Amino acid sequence: MKHRRAENVPTAGSKLAHHSMRPSRARTRRCGLRVLLVEDNEDHVMLVRGVLERKGHTVTAVFGLRPAMTALAKQECDVVALDYQLPDTTGLEVLDKIRRRDPALPVVMVTASGSEQVAVDALKQGASDYVVKAPGYERELARALELSVERARAEAAEAALRAELERRARTDSLTGLLNREEMERLLKREIQRADGRHRVFCFVLADVDLFKSINDAHGHAVGDAVLCHIARVLRRSIRSSDSVARWGGDEFALFLPGTGRSGANAFAKRLSGLVSELAPACCAEIVSPVTLSVGVVCVPEVASDLAVVLKWADTALYAAKAAGRNNAKVLVVREAAEAGAEQNRSPRPDQARMERSGGED
Repeated sequence: MKHRRAENVPTAGSKLAHHSMRPSRARTRRCGLRVLLVEDNEDHVMLVRGVLERKGHTVTAVFGLRPAMTALAKQECDVVALDYQLPDTTGLEVLDKIRRRDPALPVVMVTASGSEQVAVDALKQGASDYVVKAPGYERELARALELSVERARAEAAEAALRAELERRARTDSLTGLLNREEMERLLKREIQRADGRHRVFCFVLADVDLFKSINDAHGHAVGDAVLCHIARVLRRSIRSSDSVARWGGDEFALFLPGTGRSGANAFAKRLSGLVSELAPACCAEIVSPVTLSVGVVCVPEVASDLAVVLKWADTALYAAKAAGRNNAKVLVVREAAEAGAEQNRSPRPDQARMERSGGED
C-alpha cells in the first residue's frame, strides 16, 4: 500500500460541504487547533510539537491509554494525533475507546512504515486519516490534522443544516408545533401498529372560537399572538408520549396514544378550562379570554384507515361548535359507526352516540 497523503483524502462530496469548508479553513488557521498528541517517544513529541506550535496550534502530549483518556475527560480538544505503538497498549485500542466516548472527534493514526494493515484497520475503526511515520512525517501530520478538522466541521455543518431542514418540514413556522402532514404521518403509523393489537388512542381537533372576530377587531399580529399562546398551553398540557400540531388556520390537533374513553373525557374537560382561563400575556387587555371547541374521537380498537379517524374527529368538533362553543364532545368510533349504519346514511352529530364533557351549551 502506498502512503496515502492526507490532503488527498476525499472530502464531503456535495457543493454544500465544499462551501461550508471555506470559513472552517480560515477559522482553523486563524484561531489554531487544540491537539491531543498520544505518543510513545519524547523525541517524536518534540518534532511534532514544534511544527504544530509554529502553525499556531496548542499541543497537549501524553504517553499511553490512561493519560490519553484522562486528558480527554479533563479538557476539550479539536483533534487527536494517535501513535499506534504505545507504552501500555496499541493505538487501535485507544481509538476504540475514543470512538465510544466521542464518535465525531477527528483522530489521525500515525503508523510505522510498512504497517499498511494497521492503517486499514484504523480507517475501518473510524480514524479520520493516517500518516506513515517516515522522515519529515511531522509536516504531513500537521496537514492531516488540519484537514481532518476542516472535514469534520464541514460534515457537522451539513448535518446541522439537514436537521434544520427536516425540522422545518415537520413543523409549523408560526407556532413551532408539528404541522398537519407530520401529524397525519403519526396517525397512519399508529393505525398500522394497532393492526390486530387492539391499541387504543385518541385524536383531538380543537378550534379557536370566533377567531375571525379577533383578527378583524385587532389585526393579524394579535391573532398570531393568540395562536402562539394556545400552542404553548397545548404543549404544556400533554404528556411526553403525546403529540400536538397546528392542523391549519385556527385549528389544532392532538394525538394521545394509550388514552381510552375516560381519559379522553378528562383531557377534553381540562383542555377547555386551561385555554379559557389564560389570556395571551401580550394582549390580555384587548382580547377577551380565548375559548376552544374540542372534538375528540376515541379509537378503542383497530381503525380501518386514517380517513375514518379524521371523519369522526371532525364530526365531534362540529357537534361541539353546534352546542354553543367553549365545550368538548367525545365520541367512540365503533359506537358512532354503528349508529350511522343503522340510519344507512352518513351520521350527523346528533345521531352518533356522544359524550359531552365540560363547558356550557
